[in-house]
Parts: sequence; C-alpha cells; structure tokens
Amino acid sequence: MKRWRRSLAVALALSVAGALSSPAAHAQDAPEPDADEAADADAEAPPPAKARRRVIPARADVGGKDRKAAPAEPDQKRGPAEKDKAERPPEERAARGVAVIERGGQVLGLGAALAGDGRILTALSPLGAGNDLSARFADGTTVRVKLGHHDRVWDLALLVPQTGRWTEGLTASSRDPVREDAQIRSFSAARGKVAAVPLVLRSRKTLIGGDDQPLDDALELGSRVSPLDLGAPIIDEDGRVVAILGRGCAPNEGKPCTPVAFGAPISAIRGFLRAVPPTAVQPAAWLGIQGVSEASPVAKGVRVTVVHPGSPADEARLQGGDRATSDMILAVDGVPVTSPEALADAIRTHAVGEKVPLLLLSRGKYRQVAVQLRAAPDPKAAAARKPAREAELPPPSSSGKATEEYRK
Repeated sequence: MKRWRRSLAVALALSVAGALSSPAAHAQDAPEPDADEAADADAEAPPPAKARRRVIPARADVGGKDRKAAPAEPDQKRGPAEKDKAERPPEERAARGVAVIERGGQVLGLGAALAGDGRILTALSPLGAGNDLSARFADGTTVRVKLGHHDRVWDLALLVPQTGRWTEGLTASSRDPVREDAQIRSFSAARGKVAAVPLVLRSRKTLIGGDDQPLDDALELGSRVSPLDLGAPIIDEDGRVVAILGRGCAPNEGKPCTPVAFGAPISAIRGFLRAVPPTAVQPAAWLGIQGVSEASPVAKGVRVTVVHPGSPADEARLQGGDRATSDMILAVDGVPVTSPEALADAIRTHAVGEKVPLLLLSRGKYRQVAVQLRAAPDPKAAAARKPAREAELPPPSSSGKATEEYRK
C-alpha cells in the first residue's frame, strides 16, 4: 500500500510540473528534426497539432546551443570568388570583358575582348597610325597589342594581344536591341575606370561610313557619347553584345553630312570577323626544345634531345643530350605528355609570357621547373620589320568627313 501511495504522489507531482512549465521551456528541450527528416515527415505524416506548431517559432527565437544548421544552398557551397561573380549584375560581369585602349598611357578608346578568343574588337578611327598600342584589362594588366584586321567602312578593328590571353570575354546577343522594353547600356572610362552607362538606341538607320559607303541598319543613338568611349561594346539586359560604338556620318539633304556616333550591329560584326585573315592570331608560345617519345621503367614522356640557346627551356636549365644526362618532360601544367605532338599541343594552350610548370624526370629523380614562354624568333620578319612603324593603317577617307569631331 505504501509503495502504491508513493507512485501516485510522484505521478501527481510530474503532472503539476508539466502544467506549470512554459511553451518556451518545451521549445528549448525539444530536439529540432534534421532538415531531410523533416521533409520526409511532411510528405508522409498528417499535419501536426496546434501545440506542436507553437514549438518551432519558439525554438527559433530561443536559438539553443544544440540547434542544427540548415543544409547549405548550392550557391553557399561555392567559393567566395565564384559566389561574388555569380551575384554581380550583368553589366558588372560584362565590364570584366571591356579593355581600355591606350598609347603611351593616354586613353584612345575602349574595346570588347572576344569570349574564348582573347582578341579585342574596337573602333578603328581612334587608333590613329596604329603604332605603340596597348590594352589595359579589368585587373589592371597592360599588354601590347597589334592591329590584326580592320574595316574602314564600319569603323571596326581587331587588336591582337602579343602576350597573355584574357579569358573573361563577351558574347553576341540574339535579342532585338531597339525593341520598346530594351534596357541598353554601354561603357565609359571616365577617370580611368570602366563603368556601365545607360544608352538610348532610337532606331535602325542608313548612315554614311568610311569611304562614303552606306551603312545599312546602323543603330542610331539617342545619347551623347564621349570620343574616348568609341569602340565600347553596347550590351543588352543579359550583358551580351548587341553592337560596337563607332564613328560615321548622318546624311543631310543638300548639306554636308553630320559626324555622329553609331552602333555597328551584330550582323556587321559577324561579317567583319568572318573576313579576319588567318595571320591575325596571337603569337604561338615557344618552349625551345627538340625531343622524342620515350618510356622508362617508371614513366612515359618526351626526352629532350636539343635545347635551343637563349630559349625559355634554356633559361629554365632543361638538359638535352643522351639518355644518361637529358631531362624527360612528363607533364605540362599537370597535363601528361607522351609524344612531341602532345607536348606541342599542351604548350599551344598557353600564351606568350605565361609561366608554365613542367614536371621532369632527371637521372631517376622527379623535379618541377617553371618556364616563361615566349614567341618563337623569326629572323626574316625581324630583318624586314620597319623599326619606326609596326602597323600600317589605311589613309583617311577621301572626304575626311568621318574623321571629324562628332556630336549627338
């Protein structure tokens, strides 16, 4: 009997304690389900009772120490740089593909780096004689560029970097840039920093280009443009290129034409790029060795037989000669190479001026060296090159109208 009375007293005490406890206290003690388990429970179990629903917000307000973190979203798993890049507006991402064209530190205009290519599309008219040109990219890197192709009618030019390869280029748009709901932007290099600026496109219009040739479907601008912004890409809402800013003339009946800025449309740009000569490419990177395929008991690679004096390989102290003393190249920047052809292909994926790690096998030991690639020497071209002028541009238009200062 005494034992029964003692059990009844304990049960009554527990009941009273439960009635007096607060919802917040329940929330602190209640374990929060894992996110995956909660999702399964929601799919299979009936809706929870009212008292159960009160627990969840109270638990969140209290923020107990044993609270479980929610699974990371896909963008949270990415690194800080990738996440920042993905979250930037389209115009800011596109600005990474805009280059500032300079001569002796003086800004001449802007240009658009071609995606997956590295060459720069810009306007021809600001380049002057075309000598001593350089391009400054978004990270502040400045590289020497040469004129590879030009079209005086549409005021377009293609510049070829002589070192490095910029990878954050721009792509063409397939959207109509003059539709009513279009949000069009271009770029300006005010104070030396490239920034996106709104731009109004009025319509498609026939203007007059270089050599007094008609420009069909040129994009007429409704905004003023600085002469230093010629060559800048015009982009749509997605950051894709719809045109390149150029210089031309607007016809006036019975009067001289009026110099204006215009947009060279994608159709004209594609026709221009299709006509680029095969020689207008970035210089191929050069290592400066001769070698043969070889397999040792421990590895396969390219054994160096000859190292050209003064070459990047010579500067990195690669050894050629017989099997006992020569180096065997096993990989270029982590890519295995087992034949001279594979070695050449691996080197071609890198740009002139780039430092590339080579994995070598030398006298039974592995070692790694960094080689700074250069363009292969061309004695004939060096002898024929004119020291005072690196590029020849066409003479100005016969009328000279398209080279005058323009206005809106």
